[in-house]
Amino acid sequence: MTAQLHIPVRRRLSAPHRRRGVRRNIIGWMFLAPAIVLIGVFTITPFAQAILLSFQSWDGVSPDTPWVGLANYEFVMSDPVFWASMRNVLFFGVIGFVIGNGLALGLALAVNATTRGTTFFRTVFYLPGVLSVVVVGLLFGFILAPGTGVLNRLLESAGLGALAQNWLGDPAFALISVAAVFVWYHWGFAFLLFLAGLQDVPKELYEAAELDGANRWTKFRYVTWPQLAPVTSIVSLLTLLGALQIFGTVQVLTNGGPGYHTMVPTLAIYNEAFVNWRYGSAAAMSVIFGGALILLSLIQLAIAGRRSRV
Repeated sequence: MTAQLHIPVRRRLSAPHRRRGVRRNIIGWMFLAPAIVLIGVFTITPFAQAILLSFQSWDGVSPDTPWVGLANYEFVMSDPVFWASMRNVLFFGVIGFVIGNGLALGLALAVNATTRGTTFFRTVFYLPGVLSVVVVGLLFGFILAPGTGVLNRLLESAGLGALAQNWLGDPAFALISVAAVFVWYHWGFAFLLFLAGLQDVPKELYEAAELDGANRWTKFRYVTWPQLAPVTSIVSLLTLLGALQIFGTVQVLTNGGPGYHTMVPTLAIYNEAFVNWRYGSAAAMSVIFGGALILLSLIQLAIAGRRSRV
């Protein structure tokens, strides 16, 4: 017998089906239209205006905005304050990524292993994230104040007065102190995401691993960690973006001082525009910093996509 070739025939949709599909597309775009308009007005348009302004000189008051070409970018490239802020914000990113996420994952594992008090721990650990950055800055400004600060008084009462420091005024401790405040403020959200991811791991995988004689570390390495890969990618991206965009905490605690040891790009851009009245160079800073954030996000998403395909 001769084999028969079955060639799939593409069926043509009838006119009512085509009209129904077009109608669904129109309805979908109608629902998306308000969001697209808002994104265009409040995101794309300001970013395009910032790019245009970065090639101009403007003091924020004068109606004249003369074209200066790449002069603003040349100024930014040679500005030590801006690049010091970039180094500082990388430090915040590393601390948040390693210590903050490590702390969040460790406590999520501990809470997930308990049978009681999950709701209590989930609420308490997330509580710092509910506070505003101004409240957090004022709170830790009181705790870390030299002499009368709560931390120094506790050290003195414990007989460790030699360890008391000017935590926010000493260049050797200011950046570390602000980074610790950032971790305390942001780690609760990562904790909730990790805990949700752990609760979604199928119990059958752990049971199968136990039948194979796996210990705790083996189960974490071959079961828990691979299952948490999507959550880890999201948490890592949000933590890095949050660290790189830190502003309010630094402004309230140190305002970039002492000197420029705790300066961050967002605060440097703010000072350049609203203190020094150089909007053109501030726009150039924002374009460079925004481009770095976009590049970092694309790299992180590419890594997450490759990991999900493995």
